[in-house]
Amino acid sequence: MSTIYDRIYAAAEPYWQTRSGEIHMPEVYALAQELLRRYPEADPTLVLPAILLHDIGYFGLPEATQMQGLSGSPQGWNAEITRIHEREGARRARLLLGDLGYDAEKIEQIAQIIDGHDSRTEALSLEDALVKDADKLWRFTASGVRISRRWVNQEPQPFMDYVEAKIDSWMLTAEGAAMARAILAATRGHYQQEGYDES
Repeated sequence: MSTIYDRIYAAAEPYWQTRSGEIHMPEVYALAQELLRRYPEADPTLVLPAILLHDIGYFGLPEATQMQGLSGSPQGWNAEITRIHEREGARRARLLLGDLGYDAEKIEQIAQIIDGHDSRTEALSLEDALVKDADKLWRFTASGVRISRRWVNQEPQPFMDYVEAKIDSWMLTAEGAAMARAILAATRGHYQQEGYDES
């Protein structure tokens, strides 16, 4: 029997077909679930919809414009593009969740998390922190390194060194930081295997 999260996943999936979202979103969903296991006091009814919907605001933006919303982009970072995708993502999340009959108060909390998930440096709540951490954790995974490094025109090893140096400033929870180190160690192991193929 499907859950409300399955229904949100299905409704969100068409919006993931840009900026490698079809890879990023399922993986950050799994990372968010692991963070929730480590923080059982956090509310999954806020974290899971927010992580599934956090980047749907990129859908419809030209690819070159999307890349300008990424800090470190070779095209140059445009903070307004970051804000556009956050605001549009929050707007779409309100509509999508409303159509699914989700609780109105929770919809507003989820929209607040989405509207600031990249630009806001401090978390509004534990749930907000877990969404931010799950999103960042993907950059430490093998697929995250393979995709993200190309966004900033870096080779794998320098990119992994870069994200490792960011752990303490990026991660907002102790468990998020611990996961980042463990995931990155595994990713480095993949790259150290003789003949490892990124594809």
